[in-house]
Amino acid sequence: MSEKFSNKCPVCNHDGIHIRSLSQKNIISELEDYFAEKPPEKIEIIDYEIQQCKNCSLEYAFPLEAGSQSFYQWVTTRVGYYPESRWEWLAVIEQIKKRERQNSISVLDVGCGGGNFLEIAAKKLSNTRIVGLDTTPESVDQCQKRGFEVYCETIESFYNKFSSEKFNYVLSFHCLEHISQPKEFIASMLSVLKPMGSILISTPYSPMSVESDWFDILNHPPHHILRFSKKSYEELARQLGCEIEFYMPPANSAIARAANNFSLSKFGKNQTVSKLRLLQAILKDPSLFWKIFSRQLGRDRVNGTVAADMVLVEFKLSSKSSI
Repeated sequence: MSEKFSNKCPVCNHDGIHIRSLSQKNIISELEDYFAEKPPEKIEIIDYEIQQCKNCSLEYAFPLEAGSQSFYQWVTTRVGYYPESRWEWLAVIEQIKKRERQNSISVLDVGCGGGNFLEIAAKKLSNTRIVGLDTTPESVDQCQKRGFEVYCETIESFYNKFSSEKFNYVLSFHCLEHISQPKEFIASMLSVLKPMGSILISTPYSPMSVESDWFDILNHPPHHILRFSKKSYEELARQLGCEIEFYMPPANSAIARAANNFSLSKFGKNQTVSKLRLLQAILKDPSLFWKIFSRQLGRDRVNGTVAADMVLVEFKLSSKSSI
């Protein structure tokens, strides 16, 4: 077991400390609670350890191995897995419009899935070439049928085939937390970036506000094998020689976060709880609510404000452009 605890951080190569064990049995039980549905027995799931880097605080899985194909085939077909829209999609589009005005630009979306962002961007960005990459043939086929320029490639294989292709913006939404080599992934994105261009990446901001009181299995392996905070992102940027900026939606109030966490703690994820029922439960157990509320008062701050549950991060090699 000691060998498992000695593996190095994938961001800065420092040692990690063990903070949690996740057995196959534990993962399956958590998935069943999350989706109110037992995963099929054919799904391949392994045991994991969670470690935290002593230097940059990145939390990472050991072994640093993404979920199996059978796991993703199941989880990605659960209702609501792929959102119709995300805050960061619209934030990126609006900022590109503000920056570029009438300029002709190009955008590459790495890990574009079924193309929901591509569709929104195509409607809102004029004079823009929008290209997508994904490694799932079904998703690529779906995008191509919708008329989008999408390739079944990784960012590395795309660069090897089309090394002359450069983009003003290279985007990746909720992919980095699934990847075992984050430095190499972003370095490959830099290789297709035009001078003065920007990389924009979104992930959960970990720990999310619910995780002080409730275990979110989808923000842990086998789904997410990396968990990023401000400190770990700053170290990642330093390793790559990049400047970095953080952008977030407004966080919910401490009261609202505490009420949500209290509800999850008392009733679980899959029960509909009315405001009256929740209030009655809080009045019956005010000490628990106060403990939860107190923890929310200590939540991380980013850019001087309370951290939301997701973050949009800009990496750039030049200080002359910013959102």
